Amino acid sequence: MYQIVRHERFSDSAFLWEVLAPDVAAAAQPGHFVMLRLDEAGERIPLTVADFDRERGTVTMVVQTLGKTTQEMREDFREGDSFPDFVGPLGL
Repeated sequence: MYQIVRHERFSDSAFLWEVLAPDVAAAAQPGHFVMLRLDEAGERIPLTVADFDRERGTVTMVVQTLGKTTQEMREDFREGDSFPDFVGPLGL
């Protein structure tokens, strides 16, 4: 499980998630993305890595709410909540 350590809402359509994922943060580079899934029945969505902190073991994504999953992320998940799947970093 991956924990949300920061959830900041910027507007009705944009928000930030900082996720505790030491394995992903250790390998992340500029331009990488991650795939996440909120639950076992959910869809996998790609998100661009906006920032990472190797010392804290966190990965930050800034998300625009466009569909069902990103709306669920914005509305139903808060700091301290966890989700099962966070794969990455991916891409070049």
